[in-house]
Amino acid sequence: MRGRVLVIDHRVPTPDQDSGSASAFAYLQILAGAGFDVTFAPANLTGAGRYSRALRRLGIRTLAAPFWSSLEQVIQHVAPRCDVLLLYRGAVASQVFDVARSVAPAAKIVFHPVDVHFLRMERQAALTGAPADAAAAQAMRGIELDLMRRADATIVVSTHELAILRELVPGATVHRIPILREPPAPRRRWLQWPGSRVATSEPQDPGGRRDVLFIGGYEHLPNVDAVLWFVREVWPLIRARGGAQRFVIAGANVPAEIAALAADDIEVRGYVPELAPLFGACRLSVAPLRYGGGIKGKIVSSLSYGVPVVASSIAAEGMELQHEESILVADTPHDIADQVIRLGRDDALWRRLSRNGHQAFLDRFSLAAGAPRVLAVFDRLVRR
Repeated sequence: MRGRVLVIDHRVPTPDQDSGSASAFAYLQILAGAGFDVTFAPANLTGAGRYSRALRRLGIRTLAAPFWSSLEQVIQHVAPRCDVLLLYRGAVASQVFDVARSVAPAAKIVFHPVDVHFLRMERQAALTGAPADAAAAQAMRGIELDLMRRADATIVVSTHELAILRELVPGATVHRIPILREPPAPRRRWLQWPGSRVATSEPQDPGGRRDVLFIGGYEHLPNVDAVLWFVREVWPLIRARGGAQRFVIAGANVPAEIAALAADDIEVRGYVPELAPLFGACRLSVAPLRYGGGIKGKIVSSLSYGVPVVASSIAAEGMELQHEESILVADTPHDIADQVIRLGRDDALWRRLSRNGHQAFLDRFSLAAGAPRVLAVFDRLVRR
């Protein structure tokens, strides 16, 4: 056994529904597959059917009611037997950090904010101008920076976040590991046979592709804002110039305001259990986020399928992707529309972005590329 790890997140990961869950699931795969004894506890202590069963098939114990009555009880009974505690998200980690330090002083604590929430919240507050949003961002800033100062290690995903934290918490141990995903396979099998898959094909040809895709989980408010803004400000410009056939809106938990966008050339598809046909039919994907943090799973997923992306500066931030080589970056409605239309008509550009983006995925964002970096952090803490 390589070491004992207790992982705590807000709920059982649902990796086919939201990027944060996919990232947490990737860490669970990596740790369990490398020989760590892993226990997972959702903060809500609620099981999640097939998602909980997927963790058990990885050999991960999942703790839930009615056997456990509180998260504090989990910490008191399980943490003292662990070498490392991996705590996700500031709102969750702050609930258990003090009791964990008290009952398990020898255990090392890793804080993973998923994205740096206060950065995303500050950007949202700047966009809305709402005092309540600014106050919430300031409170989260205090929570997250305090956790980073006190944790034995913090993991962030973007170069931009790392640079900010080196200024704000210079004494903290902060590692940057990009979000990680498995390469696509012919069939989606993680719910049946957990474990790493192997990429089976190179990116496909652009012929016959016309659709523009947005994919994301809509419990994440930046995604809702991005879709509404794109349909209101950008899509009419594309439509007027005949630049695409349809705008396809995919992802779980579609709210009524997005469902209402459906039109002859706008398809609100919602949750999609199998991504390969979705990406196989679209010409490009868009990530027109106006605020956010971290690294965008929608971009990583698109690159993994060899589908080029037009993204805002905030969406592409911290990914080390080169404009015109592995991604197209634009921010104003007219500039985004120009890039979408250009990519829809230029096959040579499509092939270059597809090839380079797919290689960037394999080199930086694949499980195979990132697993050694994750394990190096945890092995070092266990040895200490």
